[in-house]
Amino acid sequence: MLRGSKSSLTTMSRLSYNLTRKGQLNLPGSTYASKKATEELLKKDAETHHCFFRSAGLHNHLSHHLLAAYDLGASAGQLQKIYDDEARTQRPIFLEEKDKDIVVSVDNWIQYLGNQSAYGAFVKFFSGEVQNLGASGAVERYIFSEDANKEPAEMLIRLVSGAVHPFILLGYGAEFGDDTLIATGLSQAAMHSPQLIRSIYPIDTSPPSQSLTLLELLHQVYESEVLTPPLPYDPDALINARYRNALSNGGAEEIKRLCSQYHISDSPSEADLASKIQEIMWVSTLLMASTGKKGRKPRLDFFLMHLVNSSIFLRPLCNMLKEPAHKAALLRTYIPLIVVITLSRGRPRINPELLMTFTAAPRPPIASTAFPKPSDTVVGNPLDDADYNPWPVMIEAVQYHQDSHVPKALRTLIYAAQHYGDTPPGGAIGSLQAGSDGEERETHIGSSKMDGTIFVRAAGMVMENLGWVRYGQKEGEWDRSALGWDAAWEGGD
Repeated sequence: MLRGSKSSLTTMSRLSYNLTRKGQLNLPGSTYASKKATEELLKKDAETHHCFFRSAGLHNHLSHHLLAAYDLGASAGQLQKIYDDEARTQRPIFLEEKDKDIVVSVDNWIQYLGNQSAYGAFVKFFSGEVQNLGASGAVERYIFSEDANKEPAEMLIRLVSGAVHPFILLGYGAEFGDDTLIATGLSQAAMHSPQLIRSIYPIDTSPPSQSLTLLELLHQVYESEVLTPPLPYDPDALINARYRNALSNGGAEEIKRLCSQYHISDSPSEADLASKIQEIMWVSTLLMASTGKKGRKPRLDFFLMHLVNSSIFLRPLCNMLKEPAHKAALLRTYIPLIVVITLSRGRPRINPELLMTFTAAPRPPIASTAFPKPSDTVVGNPLDDADYNPWPVMIEAVQYHQDSHVPKALRTLIYAAQHYGDTPPGGAIGSLQAGSDGEERETHIGSSKMDGTIFVRAAGMVMENLGWVRYGQKEGEWDRSALGWDAAWEGGD
């Protein structure tokens, strides 16, 4: 029998909490028991816990962790332990007894936006709307409709606020076909403020004379004098302050100008969507894993990691949306977010050449002598990197990590490796650009040599930096130094 706290919100019982679709990885390991465990634990979390485990806006990641682990093949017992570990720190869905009296309706929902005390009421309201309109209908009505994006609603901006967490939760609902997560994802979006990033929207959607690739756009961001990170470097600045600094003194206008040169059609084809999502997954991986310094210990930025972890949901969210214009709006909202998060970290420069120096055959910290000697009849040698596939050991090991961000990052990198791992050197979209003389040149240092192994290299960096805890290595930490500033590297590693 699954353990969990007593439900505080029973009105969701009419809404399906079943996983009606398989995850995007769908790795071996899923059983009737693990699927049932995941569904029941997700339902308990949705009915009993607030979306913030602290009033400061720190997000409940329990559902993220459960679904990432489930898609990686975790057992029912492991899923229960994940729930037990994280449920201890959560706040109740109704923060005070009087919050149960709040009623959110079609007529008044806008007035409760941003009110943490109304979260439980929003879950009730959106559960009813999902039941009445269907999951796609509710998302298109409350995230993408014209009314939902007028001030003060601005729901699409709210969806990508808070380090993209509402987007991630809604994405899980779309990916796994879980209506309950659609309701809680909409409710979490309703808790966020659009104020911090509203100045970078909307983007001019008219076609430019020549559209940039995303790697070319990033190059333009690096070359912009307007977007030069402010000095002096403040090691103690909070993320909101870094956002405000990045958007001040013409920063917001410059972001809009540059992003307008990355054209997204009003009615993108399936090929358009696939291409744009591919570009985003490459760039987000490079921002997380190739922005260190040569000769220094690698750093993986905590906020850039959220671009990796959220990028996997672009496909299922686009698949859910019926209106082509809404798919375009989703991508147009995501692109400026990549830029502003990068600027908030001090505009760290990607270095594909550096990333390609890290191993494509990561291994846990175990001496080769600790492994049994292979039989004389084996074909190949598993201790030889040339005969070794590193993914199985990373997939197994990451399931035991306490930090949910780690299996989430690995899941995205596995997905990217499945789809783009066979890309040849220089084959990533935008790796090369034509110069004024017509000759092709690298968009970024080493981009002509960068191939599809960047995803396994990045995965190995995640395991090494955050810890092969399954093999006794101490748990590591994500970097919060804002590593784009040179001063962030002064001192030691």
